[in-house]
Amino acid sequence: MIARSPEPSGSAADPDGTVEATPGGGVIKFERHLAHPVPAVWAAITEPARLAEWWLPFDADITVDLRPGGLMVMTGTGDEEVSITCEILRVEPPNLLEHTHVDQGSKVRWELEPSGDGCVLRLSHFVTDPAAAIANCYLVGLHTSLERLAPTLDGTPIPWDWEGFAAHQRRYALAGLAPELPVE
Repeated sequence: MIARSPEPSGSAADPDGTVEATPGGGVIKFERHLAHPVPAVWAAITEPARLAEWWLPFDADITVDLRPGGLMVMTGTGDEEVSITCEILRVEPPNLLEHTHVDQGSKVRWELEPSGDGCVLRLSHFVTDPAAAIANCYLVGLHTSLERLAPTLDGTPIPWDWEGFAAHQRRYALAGLAPELPVE
């Protein structure tokens, strides 16, 4: 069973990420209207130094070989050894980037469309097992990362906020899109 938030409003009650069933599993979707032009957002999702400012919940060295077959490698620089490698599948600068995800058979698609002085970012994470993606808090993690994008684009990056993550997890759990937090 795939739960979907009733309204993609992002209010205190409703999360703005959704999960929809697909023949191969499901797709997690987010949409953001950003007050920045496509080239600025493209840089934030493809340039290693910019990506490191907002995407991950840990400090990392990032390399991006921005071509089909190229690799995006994110290596944690803290105490915990973390390394994530994704393969670039499609690149259509500055409007489309698609790459694999750490889950076998999963991929992430970033689509940018001009809108007035800014742009619309559509993020789709195609998963083979929606229940596992929900259990692993993928929607909450994506939401938390995307929440950091606009401040980064404004020139004022904000650190990862684990308390904010927990608050989002509570909201997403109410919609069936994340596990309940343990009672303390």
